[in-house]
Amino acid sequence: MQEALEIVTATAQELGVNIGAKARALLDWHSVSFGGGTVSLHNENGIPLHNLGVGSTRLLVAGMQRKAAAQASIVLSDELEYGLEPHRIARFLGSLGAKETAAPLQVFLTTHSPVALRELSGNQLFVVRRSPHGQEVRPIGTGNDIQSTIRLYPEAFLAGSVIVCEGASEVGLLRGLDLYRVEQGNASLAALGVALIDCGGGEPDRPYVRANAFQALGYRVMVLRDDDKKPTPAVEQAFVEKGGAVVAYRAGRALEDELFGSLTPAACQKLISYANELHGDLIHEHLRTVSNNKLTVQQICDEIQKTNLLPVQHRAILGQAARIRKAGWFKSISWMEEAARTIVAPDLQLCDQGFRALMDQIFGWAADGSH
Repeated sequence: MQEALEIVTATAQELGVNIGAKARALLDWHSVSFGGGTVSLHNENGIPLHNLGVGSTRLLVAGMQRKAAAQASIVLSDELEYGLEPHRIARFLGSLGAKETAAPLQVFLTTHSPVALRELSGNQLFVVRRSPHGQEVRPIGTGNDIQSTIRLYPEAFLAGSVIVCEGASEVGLLRGLDLYRVEQGNASLAALGVALIDCGGGEPDRPYVRANAFQALGYRVMVLRDDDKKPTPAVEQAFVEKGGAVVAYRAGRALEDELFGSLTPAACQKLISYANELHGDLIHEHLRTVSNNKLTVQQICDEIQKTNLLPVQHRAILGQAARIRKAGWFKSISWMEEAARTIVAPDLQLCDQGFRALMDQIFGWAADGSH
């Protein structure tokens, strides 16, 4: 058995499965009587290898399968991530030849692990869908936008519905509103099978590039976008005609315009205070720049305190100041998530009903997909 033992030892060492310096063939003392399973592989310390953890066992078996590829070239593995830590998933896939140009095996894997998706390329991934004609298996493909989305948002491919957000602010907004809704006893977006994607801003047609890719694979897709820069009408219309949903802010507004234009004066003051905590004097400079030195943060806060009012023109200036390019007050997922959870969400019942209707439309669409 020396040759077999050497193969097992070498494979275990390659894959990081700890069996000591070498495998040994010993009697399994748990056996009641002598039979075919009496002689088994043990590690250096005499512990049977079948006592390894689930993950280590699967990893070692995969490595041994690779060694036997010339005789058995097809491998089936269900839920490949079962029992494996993230770094060992990568090792498992590598042991089966996932990174090699000439594949040594034909491997059929199923997975619900975003780690596994991130380790594979688009031409190795397929989505299984129900259709009126039975089951369909659709290749994900290797387009630049798909491949980058796999790397950044692999969990989106494991969801049933996808919301493509124009930027990080929109992702943070929905995450914050979602956290508040869960606290009020509602189902979370995750429980409804919804994933959020940040397409990174840029050209106004960009959200539809990623949205169309998911739509072609059978996902329910919504685009949440600003309206200060409008997309090409034909691009948006084609997406809608194929069943896509679009929620756009109103009347040429970006998210910050909607927030300062729609929330109650008290909530707007809270947004200003939160921005001040994040950025300090920078927000004062932004406000002075946008208002041509006619308006200060203190003036706005004093006005709200005295009258509980916030004029439309001041709301517009605040919206512009909050979204100065590359220096936005809430231009990160975490910043906007906190603002949405603690300030925006509690104010939705009192604020402008047009803005509330947009948020209700998003969460209504999410709930419809869970049925």
